[in-house]
Amino acid sequence: MSYKKWIYKYKYLKCEFDETKELRDKYQKDFNLKFTFKDKQTHKDPEINKNPNIDWDIELEENINEEDHLTISPKKEKNKKVKELYKKLSKKLHPDKGGNEKDFNELNEFYESENILEMAIKAEELNIEIEDINEHFSDDNFLNLCSNLEEQSLFIKKTLAWRWAIATEEERKILVQLFEQQHGVVPIKE
Repeated sequence: MSYKKWIYKYKYLKCEFDETKELRDKYQKDFNLKFTFKDKQTHKDPEINKNPNIDWDIELEENINEEDHLTISPKKEKNKKVKELYKKLSKKLHPDKGGNEKDFNELNEFYESENILEMAIKAEELNIEIEDINEHFSDDNFLNLCSNLEEQSLFIKKTLAWRWAIATEEERKILVQLFEQQHGVVPIKE
């Protein structure tokens, strides 16, 4: 598949992922407003810290950093084409050249992780010509980046807050019971 097709696929998946994160944040906020839990094993009723960014996941006990799944592991020697593209982009995005700090920092993250797909998207947005990108970036790399976005969206949809938000009343009761059992907590506010 040509890199332009991969870019469109990646943009679609990125948009879907961003929308999923927005919904997750809303669902977590709604869930946190409805429930407060305390630890079953203590008698002092301490509330569990419910940071709005925590994924209250009822299946997976592991933490997954979203950013780790959106990048390819950095290599010791940067690809020559990646460096060239970085230089072209930094000439437009650097704050001293009329860009803004947020975009430039984002570019640096893409460069460090060799996420050439995100760099290519930035180049396309800025009308910067990319030479022979297909030679330096394989379908496997594109597939990896796209698959990681899909996995992250699926992970978010397995969280307790997400499932609770889309569940029926009966299913909500079951989900809260599962959460209580897995985390050794009981609700003190519902």
